Amino acid sequence: MAALIEALAEIARQATREATDSVDEAQRRKVLVFSFFADTVRWVRDFLVTELEGRADIAAYANRIAAVSGQDDLSDVSRHEAVQGFAPVSMEAPEGQAANRYDLLISTDVLAEGVNLQQCRHIINFDVPWNPMRLVQRHGRIDRIGSPHKRVFLRTIFPVDRLDQLLNLEQRILDKLAMAAASVGVVAPIEGSSHGKQVFTETRHEIEKLLREDPSLYERGGTAAAAQTGEEYRQTLRKALAGNGEHIAGLPWKVGTGMIKGARRGVFFCAVIGHETDLERTYLRFVVADDDWRPRADQGAVVREIGTCLRLIECTEDTEPWLSAVLQDGVYDFWAVAQQDILDDWVRQTDPANLQPKVRPLNHRVAEFIRTNSPVDVPDDRITRALDVLESPWPRREEIMLRGWFESNEHRGKELARLLIDRILGTGLEPVEPAPPLPPISREDVELVGWMGVEPEGPEG
Repeated sequence: MAALIEALAEIARQATREATDSVDEAQRRKVLVFSFFADTVRWVRDFLVTELEGRADIAAYANRIAAVSGQDDLSDVSRHEAVQGFAPVSMEAPEGQAANRYDLLISTDVLAEGVNLQQCRHIINFDVPWNPMRLVQRHGRIDRIGSPHKRVFLRTIFPVDRLDQLLNLEQRILDKLAMAAASVGVVAPIEGSSHGKQVFTETRHEIEKLLREDPSLYERGGTAAAAQTGEEYRQTLRKALAGNGEHIAGLPWKVGTGMIKGARRGVFFCAVIGHETDLERTYLRFVVADDDWRPRADQGAVVREIGTCLRLIECTEDTEPWLSAVLQDGVYDFWAVAQQDILDDWVRQTDPANLQPKVRPLNHRVAEFIRTNSPVDVPDDRITRALDVLESPWPRREEIMLRGWFESNEHRGKELARLLIDRILGTGLEPVEPAPPLPPISREDVELVGWMGVEPEGPEG
């Protein structure tokens, strides 16, 4: 925590020193802090909120912290609201939702892929993931084409006093798993463990180079066997379009192929809704197949995360195409699953109730109190504005302040309502407008652009 505080203080000083004005200074001090564990994210957030109260060197971050995890349970704002409030420009936040609310965003790897945060200039990895490629994916959020910054800064906090002990521990585990796999055919639960020292040696080498502040891992985008970052996928696409753009654009919709790769069997789909309209959206899905090439029906049988879908079909121009009769005959059974899953995703967003911001019970109680005790000498538009702000997600710090105001015994009735209105408006918080609901569609509106079957390598394939 001391290292994190010092890094934030250094970033704040650098922003003040280099900025041309207050707006530029706010952009230069934006920091994205990553941790693997949601509990750590919560702990770091709570510690910093307290620490900021007595530290002038990091006071710029006061009231401008958000924290997110995969469960959306770390803050009063949703993940989407936190990201938009942190990087409204690079996230292209719509009018009315583009307030620049946060300078410090603490997150698990839920934000390591699929979001554009190049408005941010700094990343701090609070802990070191076992797989260094995870760091590359995290850093791909800000090290992107379109960044307003000439340089971005990537920091990692290492457990220097225990690093050798931790790395040696994992090596011993991998050695034992490799021995078990070789002797009795046990399926090893750690990726790469059946290969023994080869995979881990590469991983350890990368971690130790990072400790020496060697940036080559980021410069080349990971190891030869690693997945690409989102920006690298875009570069691959740009090159393909530059050389074969006319041919690619002329491909018929619903075209498909297949290949032998990896360890997962299934079919990837690219689909679109609202083609050539203002509502156009593209969807990627990977439907997992069982051993008989039928769509699996269990939970987790449909992969929705964009980065995972792209990694599953990652290939080169030299990859041999593969198609079997069973895949060709059954591909539309898989498409039916993907199409329905995409439709369900869209339908969820047609219900305004699913798009409402999450408001804490305390805010609802205070809003009801103000409505019941509305002071006659306060203009209606001021009361309405306060209620709109109140019935929006609030940061934890402001919620604590609100509880103190509301539960104070110094004021009661209309006098308390008047005080609450003044202080609510004085927070500077803005009301959150829910995203407009999507219009109803039918299943036929989910159109198939293309597909790719994947057959596993090795004995299973």
